[in-house]
Amino acid sequence: MPEVPPPSPFRRALLAGAVLLTLAAGAVALTNLFLRDREPPVDFAEVYVAAEQNLGGNSPYDAKALRDAQRRIGHNAEHAVMMWMPPWVLTVVMPFAALPFGVAYGLWALVHLGLVLLAAELLWRGFAPDGAEKRAEHLRRRWVAYLLALTFAPTTYLIGIGQITAVVLAGLAGFLVLMRANRPLAAGAAVAITATKPHLLTVFAVWLLLEAVRSRSGRMVVLGGALVGAAACVPPTLANPHVWSQYADALTAPQGADHLSVRNWATPLIAGWVRTALPGQPFWVQFVPLALAVLAFGAWYVTARPAGAPDWQRALPWAVGLSLLVAPYGAWAFDLVLLVVPVLAVGARVCAAPNPVAVWVGVGWLAAVNAVVIVMMLRVASSELYVWVTPAVLLGAFVVSRLVSRPPARVTLAGA
Repeated sequence: MPEVPPPSPFRRALLAGAVLLTLAAGAVALTNLFLRDREPPVDFAEVYVAAEQNLGGNSPYDAKALRDAQRRIGHNAEHAVMMWMPPWVLTVVMPFAALPFGVAYGLWALVHLGLVLLAAELLWRGFAPDGAEKRAEHLRRRWVAYLLALTFAPTTYLIGIGQITAVVLAGLAGFLVLMRANRPLAAGAAVAITATKPHLLTVFAVWLLLEAVRSRSGRMVVLGGALVGAAACVPPTLANPHVWSQYADALTAPQGADHLSVRNWATPLIAGWVRTALPGQPFWVQFVPLALAVLAFGAWYVTARPAGAPDWQRALPWAVGLSLLVAPYGAWAFDLVLLVVPVLAVGARVCAAPNPVAVWVGVGWLAAVNAVVIVMMLRVASSELYVWVTPAVLLGAFVVSRLVSRPPARVTLAGA
């Protein structure tokens, strides 16, 4: 086997810069928490207080109780920040709620940074080319995965605000690796974790259900997911047997003085912009792109799907991207960390067949996206203005993939 040279000083500098940038973002977040007069990270305050309420046998969806508890830990917004995620998410959060808030947030930030790095490692393995020699060379370049994941602007947003979407990213990465290893039951267990935010991956979920109808492997995936999902429902139910009816009541309750309804959030989705432009802003409009996408995908699956098991190396990135495009709700800036999946898929292809044009276009495209997102973050841009990010990243991934598939241009001397 040919010896692979060590990383160049330029590559080492890039990776060191990514690590320093991430550490700096973490230091700022922790400083803001412990040495500041500012409010605590809003999204971690949301899930922490909800889990604290549930541990005490109280409703994690009681807006007034949540608002009062959030004010107690320093979040002084007029309305409660509600945890609209399903009760099984409390299984992940309740251990943190048993700790003091400051300690819990520090541990939360470290765990989620670790989950991003774990996801980068697993995705890089999942996107590795076939063949022992090529795979070994690919794995030596895992620094590319770490660099791309750590410097992706939504990652910084996610860690700083205390969101939970890194759990979803890790579930997708585990699913990819385990499916490549032909372990569908374990892959289903991994994919169950993505139900932390089920509204973000609807097209992907529909695909899995259709595969369950068609193949034994697909049924094993769904079985693994169902078993883990059922187990995740146990802890919050034992702590608070009424949590499920409380969740249903919160979803159907009108907006009150203590909270904003999900119908009143301006989402960074094309459908959300269309809805707000229509008279009366009908909420059902946000579900139209999803319905159309599911119908189109179902038609493709029945009429044009290739025979055999899906090639998840190629299928997962666009399934995730399409799901984010047509999500009926959410897809906030921190949720866009899921775009690490198509970014690393393209990065793996570029490393496998380095085309200089593809490299520079990809680096430039991603750097431009990151720069604009960081400026928006610093200026505290309104959430719905991030609507462009998913289409821009997916378009860049498509362009770079097309460039990778072309051989590098060769210059031929006249008369040679």
